[in-house]
Amino acid sequence: MDNHLNVQNAIFLDETALAALMNPEDPYYAKARSLFLDLHDLERNYLTTNSIIFDLHEWLRNEYSYELAGYFLNAIDKAVSKGKLTVITSGPEFEGESRRLLMDRPELRFSLSEAFTAVTMSYYQVKRIFTFNRNFLMLSNLDKDIRIIPST
Repeated sequence: MDNHLNVQNAIFLDETALAALMNPEDPYYAKARSLFLDLHDLERNYLTTNSIIFDLHEWLRNEYSYELAGYFLNAIDKAVSKGKLTVITSGPEFEGESRRLLMDRPELRFSLSEAFTAVTMSYYQVKRIFTFNRNFLMLSNLDKDIRIIPST
C-alpha cells in the first residue's frame, strides 16, 4: 500500500454518502448535495475504497439501470483523473486488520465493511468521514480527532 497518496486533509466518502448523492429519492439527497457542494468549495480531496465503488455500481445497476451504474463509474473516473478522488484498493493486509478490529473491539459493533473503512482511515490518517451511517459515530472511540460530516 502506498502511504504517500494525496490524502492530506482528505474526506472519506462512505457508501451512504455516495448513495445519497446518486439518488434524488434518498431522504438524505438534499443534505448530501448541499454538504458536498460546500465541501467542494473548500477544495477538499476525497478518498474511498474500491469495495465501496463495486457495491454502489451493483446497487445502481440492480435498483435503477445499467446506464446509471455506468454514469456513476464515469463520474468516479473523472474525479480520479482530476485528482479530486483517491480510490484505495484493498489488499489482504487490510482485510486481516479489519477482522482483527472486529475481534479486538467487539463493543464497536462494526460490520466487516465498517471495520474496513476504519482501518483504511487509520492507515491513511484520514480524520473526516462524510457518512449518514450512525455506526460510524463509534470511530471516535478509535481516534478522538475523527469528525463525522454531517455532525449529528
